[in-house]
Amino acid sequence: FILLFGLLPWLVNAQDIPPKPNPARFVNDYVNILSADQNTDLEHRLKTLEDSSSNQVVVVIIPSTKDYEPADYAFALGRKWGVGTKDFNNGAVLLIAKDDHKVFIATGYGLEGVLTDATCKEIVENDITPYFKNNDFYRGISNGVNDIIAATKGEYKSQHKKSGKHTNWVFII
Repeated sequence: FILLFGLLPWLVNAQDIPPKPNPARFVNDYVNILSADQNTDLEHRLKTLEDSSSNQVVVVIIPSTKDYEPADYAFALGRKWGVGTKDFNNGAVLLIAKDDHKVFIATGYGLEGVLTDATCKEIVENDITPYFKNNDFYRGISNGVNDIIAATKGEYKSQHKKSGKHTNWVFII
């Protein structure tokens, strides 16, 4: 089971992933939901992040992941495009599959300490998806980018207080 689960991201067919843009961009909108100004704004913020920290975040907006789970697709895309540096594996992919209504943030090992699965899930559920439901895609993506940048700097604050129930479950386990 562990071996199969570990291989799932590798099973995404490379032909189903768009080729890495040349020249490379931080914002790759294959469905044209962002205006030129919005794209430029996001591109500038993500370039500034890379210049100041070497962390690399790429936004990819596609119509669909087809038959693939968004997580598998995002990790495969990150590997194929080489998001993040090889030495530190400090990249993240914010994947939006518009027609599937799916959003996923895939992080490299170098960012897992600050951009945890729980943090990524919270960002998607609280700061991206609510805006997408109102067709305000730019606001959702912009919020997500801001939160990802804050998390990579150790500045992201959870919006939800941890309940005592969570602590009790940890104690019981």
